[in-house]
Amino acid sequence: MNMLLSFTSPMEFLLRYTVITGIIIAIIGTAMCFTAKRITLSKRKTDFLDKSDKLYVTLMLLGVAFILVGMIVMVLPIENTFYVG
Repeated sequence: MNMLLSFTSPMEFLLRYTVITGIIIAIIGTAMCFTAKRITLSKRKTDFLDKSDKLYVTLMLLGVAFILVGMIVMVLPIENTFYVG
C-alpha cells in the first residue's frame, strides 16, 4: 500500500504533523535565504557585498539545506506501519 497517499482529503494531508513540521522548517530556510545578504552586510559593516563572501555563501547554503530538509520531512510518512512490508 502506498503510504504517501494515505489520506482522504487535502486538508487531512496538510494537518499531519510531519507536513506542518516540514512547512515550518522550509519557511525558516526561505527566511534565511532572503536575509543572508542583510545579515552579511550588517556583520561586515560595509555597503558592498562580494558574492563569494564565506558568511553569505554559508547562510545561503544553510537556507537551501533547511528548505530541502523541510521538503523531505513533508513527504515522509512517519507512521507505525511505515516499515511494515
